[in-house]
Amino acid sequence: MTVIPAYSLIDHGTEKLWAEFKQMVRDLGWISLDNTVLWATPQLASTRCVFAQRDDDGSMLGCCVRNEHEGIAWIGYYMMQPSLRGAGIGSKIWSRTLERIRSKKQAMGLRAVSSMYEKYASGDAPIEISRIKKYLLTVEQMKEFCARYEHPVDRSIALYHELDEDQRLDLLRFDREVTRKDRSEWLGKMLASAETEVAVLLKGTKVSAYAAVSTIGHADSNLFKIAPCFASSVDEFASLVKQLMRWVEKHPPGAKIIISLLTRSVGERELTNTLGVPITDELVTLFNEQIETKMDLDRCFVPNNAHCYFDA
Repeated sequence: MTVIPAYSLIDHGTEKLWAEFKQMVRDLGWISLDNTVLWATPQLASTRCVFAQRDDDGSMLGCCVRNEHEGIAWIGYYMMQPSLRGAGIGSKIWSRTLERIRSKKQAMGLRAVSSMYEKYASGDAPIEISRIKKYLLTVEQMKEFCARYEHPVDRSIALYHELDEDQRLDLLRFDREVTRKDRSEWLGKMLASAETEVAVLLKGTKVSAYAAVSTIGHADSNLFKIAPCFASSVDEFASLVKQLMRWVEKHPPGAKIIISLLTRSVGERELTNTLGVPITDELVTLFNEQIETKMDLDRCFVPNNAHCYFDA
């Protein structure tokens, strides 16, 4: 019989709770959300949470973490200590989260892995908005893919730290143009993270495409995620990824790269049959009501796929 310790539900995270939150995500092997997202989550003004906290030592039993923006509550994490699953604590966390969302009359969304799709689709999030297909490649496979394409003749490439102030501001402008959202708070964290490298294509002095790669999980997992990549052609995508592979290769050998392709996007159209590897998993975007996709899908090769902002 499971012994349930005395606990309280709280709507804020302590330093201890956030540290244990990050540790649990990594221990559970969740690979959709990268280390930059984990690092940034407690710092973002849009972050909201419900934690089940032990009364005796303040440790975490479980949590549900979401980000609120533009009338959307975008749920990124809902998890319990494995030994307490099925004990009823998770249901109370979920109910409290939904209470908070409904009190603000927000739309609620999440991305479900294949094994959890039926649970959410038959319950609080029945409306399917999109799907994300995930692919796993070695560094060599990624480099071989990139080698098939030419660098755009009228574009120069740079890393984010090489940009001047005007170009950095133009990167924010370009991101707004593609996503049709002001993501400057989140991007400020991503661009400053030691767990992320960002490459940019310039046409003259203006940003015409960019991509990022971030570490995932514990260091010994040696996993990386390309996200986002906003570009206008496969040539641009390949040039950016080729540059980012140099950063990945500074890490121990044997790294694997996750590429996520969004339904109806240029990435799905151009890359599904050219990456040369099978799908490893599929995420389903579910909401409690129909919502509009604002993103320019013709320039979305890879979505951010982070709860910090809903993409599409």
